[in-house]
Amino acid sequence: MSVSLHSTSVRLGVLALLCLVLWLPGLTTLPPFDRDESRFAQASHQMVESGDYVDIRFQDQPRHKKPIGIYWLQSASAKLTGASDQIWAYRIPSLLGALLAVLLTAQLGARYISPLGGLMAGGLLASCLLLGVEARMAKTDAVLLACITAMMYPLLRLALDGALSRAQAACFWVALGLGILVKGPIILIPLVAVAVGVSLANRSAQWLRGLQPVWGGPLLLALVLPWLVAITIKTGGAFWAESVGHDLAAKVAGGQEGHGAPPGFYIGTFFLTFWPWAPLALLALPVIWAQRRVPLVRVLLLWLVPFWLAFELFPTKLMHYTMPTFPAVALLLAYTLTQPQVWQPLTARSRWWRGGVTGLAVLLIVVVALAVPLAPLAIFAERSTGMAQWFKLLGDTPVSMLALASGLLLVASVVVALAMRSRRPVLAGTVALTALLNFYAVSFGQMLPRLDALWVSRSAAQALELARPLCPASPVASVGYAEPSLVFLVGTATQLRDSVDMLTPLAELPERCQLVLISEKKLAAPFAAADALASFTGFNYSKGEHLKMYLFLRKEIP
Repeated sequence: MSVSLHSTSVRLGVLALLCLVLWLPGLTTLPPFDRDESRFAQASHQMVESGDYVDIRFQDQPRHKKPIGIYWLQSASAKLTGASDQIWAYRIPSLLGALLAVLLTAQLGARYISPLGGLMAGGLLASCLLLGVEARMAKTDAVLLACITAMMYPLLRLALDGALSRAQAACFWVALGLGILVKGPIILIPLVAVAVGVSLANRSAQWLRGLQPVWGGPLLLALVLPWLVAITIKTGGAFWAESVGHDLAAKVAGGQEGHGAPPGFYIGTFFLTFWPWAPLALLALPVIWAQRRVPLVRVLLLWLVPFWLAFELFPTKLMHYTMPTFPAVALLLAYTLTQPQVWQPLTARSRWWRGGVTGLAVLLIVVVALAVPLAPLAIFAERSTGMAQWFKLLGDTPVSMLALASGLLLVASVVVALAMRSRRPVLAGTVALTALLNFYAVSFGQMLPRLDALWVSRSAAQALELARPLCPASPVASVGYAEPSLVFLVGTATQLRDSVDMLTPLAELPERCQLVLISEKKLAAPFAAADALASFTGFNYSKGEHLKMYLFLRKEIP
């Protein structure tokens, strides 16, 4: 085994296979999520439809909150796969981005820890719950993680080795440029933190010349400036007003769109987002602190701590915001686990340390027991729907599947805690990883796709498909339900209305007829429930409300 681990191709091949086994369940069967995933996918779909790859729009409204990078990647994926009407085509960039982040993390670990440490670091990152979710979603975050890891890979090599090849320096500038095109200036936070921290430690910033900025800077500008100039001209500066003046400023100044939370939010959710390894990371904190003067540990802490603190201080908080620090967390944890001698001074002399292991093990079991039914939706959705409502949804799920998913996690938690208490990390890791593989297969591959009540837009699209021959040419209208996933599944021309009074006059429609979805709360004359072609119930998790939808056919009476 040790010979195989020294083979880069074997290590990376094993990790790539692990990633696919972990992330493929549900990739093609999970419907589009509201709201961010559906907005990104629909805007990319409209690029493919219109052929306009400069401006970003959701239906006829400009979408200037994020730069162009993710839309280019998603639209390219849709065109290459020939599946522009399927959500999975827009998820491929996230899948590949997550995979690249894992492989680069493994390469860093193999170089600066050991071949086993590299395999372990990549495996820890690949199998944490949050990355398992983001790898399945057509959003920016997994791609941003890839860009940050690709940027930090040469930066850390320069900081620790003192030199870079031309190709490695080019990797830095390309990754930085792509990161800016994907999510703007966020990628600069870990870069500045490491650059400043290492310069202070060295009492000189001369080491940064190894990035070869004389030609790297122009390369960065060549990547970023053309689209920034084009979108500025096309929108008359509106892009900057929306993305910087509104979106970014709102996140920094206050809790945007109801996503505010106090400092400490990410520490509190870390048990969930970095499951099943979060307790091990917390247990390793005293060990990491004791090793803080080790160059690798110091540089990884510079990557991790400033970024984490910045987002703890920002009022707007979502669980995935600190994911760019997870490669550093995985590397730090792999470093401590593969060098047991660094644990011995603590475990040998500290009764509180051994007691703390037991206490945290119990805490883990309690947290996981409470979080299992909430975990998939809590991370996928943009806001909490409430435990009672989520449990009501789970009532529609076969009890055996839910019991299996929950049982696997709870058993794994107990075994992992006991194994780590006796310092048997290989056993702990094997059990936890096996449980996670089964959990993904059960929850993402089977349980979530079958929760019909959760997928209101999918139910609507299925009902409309059956009724479409009655009025094939006119755009569909929806009254009282306006989630972006409906637009993606039904079509860009879908009309979203607040009341039946706002429906387009029949005389202005192609066939003087229209299929109309109306929520029960918005029913009004001339529509009556008894005249509906079909009806279905569901749960809008974006708003946290149950609803009943009716499908009607509007047409002129001869």
